Amino acid sequence: VVINAGKVITSAGEPIIDGRIVISDGKIEAIGTQKELEIPEGYQVLDHPDSFAMPGLIDAHSHVGGSFDLNEMVYQTNPELRNWDQIIPHNDALKVAVAGGVTTICFIPGSGTNMGGWGALMKTGPGTTEDVIIKAPGVLKIAQSGNPERRGGEVGSGRMGMNHVIRRQLEEGRYYVRQWDLYEAGKLEDEPPTNLRLEYFKPLFRREIPVVVHTQAYQVVQSTLRILHDEMNLRVVIDHGTFDSYKISDEIIKRDIPVMAGPRGFRYEPEDGQIKGIVAEYADRGVVALGVNTDAPVIPQEELAFQATMAVRYGWNPDAAIRGLTIEAAKALMIDDRVGSLEVGKDADIVISTGSIVDPREYVEQVFIDGESVYDIEVDRRRF
Repeated sequence: VVINAGKVITSAGEPIIDGRIVISDGKIEAIGTQKELEIPEGYQVLDHPDSFAMPGLIDAHSHVGGSFDLNEMVYQTNPELRNWDQIIPHNDALKVAVAGGVTTICFIPGSGTNMGGWGALMKTGPGTTEDVIIKAPGVLKIAQSGNPERRGGEVGSGRMGMNHVIRRQLEEGRYYVRQWDLYEAGKLEDEPPTNLRLEYFKPLFRREIPVVVHTQAYQVVQSTLRILHDEMNLRVVIDHGTFDSYKISDEIIKRDIPVMAGPRGFRYEPEDGQIKGIVAEYADRGVVALGVNTDAPVIPQEELAFQATMAVRYGWNPDAAIRGLTIEAAKALMIDDRVGSLEVGKDADIVISTGSIVDPREYVEQVFIDGESVYDIEVDRRRF
């Protein structure tokens, strides 16, 4: 397939006017201007002369990839749980998500406990479970405040107890991985016993996947930085970062930690009596690895772009907003080798829209996932 578009936003460099994207075998084969790239023989040509083409949108915090939101409410830490066995590809929520331009989600367990389990990074389009999964395990889900604060009185129902049980569980997982690392390096004679409950800690502590953290408010984010980054040396994604969390931006920047803020997008600041845009406040303080999330279904999955639109309304740079919807989210989730920008060799996940995705007057016309058209308003009912 060849896509011609009036403007191509790559999220990897400057936009391309009168751009051309050449797709084969689900990947981007070439990208450039229509003048410099020839149309290969036998390729289908799709012309969108008045439209924008851009990378598919990525949501770093979603609960709508499967049949239900996984919450195991007996124990406060559940490292034995994973959610990709209950994925339902292209379910009703994802069909509308695609119409909003969302092509990849971080599908995670709920935040009913301090450590909800392991989530998957997946595409929103049709196919089998194996077809849509990008990486599983893709992330570990931890919740450090809010939802896990039960009233039953057990350890983990308050912040001090939460930090205790999270730390103890991670210490157990870290020790398990260290024993296996020593054995595989020939420094330990006897093979450690396999513990299936702790196996997924291997990619986590080897920094191959991140921990996405339900963390919000200044003091709670301090605990996230101290325990998960400083003590455990994990790849951390601040996956709510709301309320006054932006006031700790200097410490976030020091540690090079990405913030995927949401679903709450603004707050009343009692110090000056103003309504503040949370994402814009992070950006003003120098946070670049920055994006938004929906926490779908809290905000409908298809409204991911509108989350960015509202952040722009409160002062976020529109170009930064598009990067936050695409490449910054991909980098945070450690899948930027495949998605997040339009570059040769990457997955052909492409959104065609009538204009800028962060302009609420515009809308999505067509969506490609892995080079296949999965939504087209000329063929399908316009869903969003």
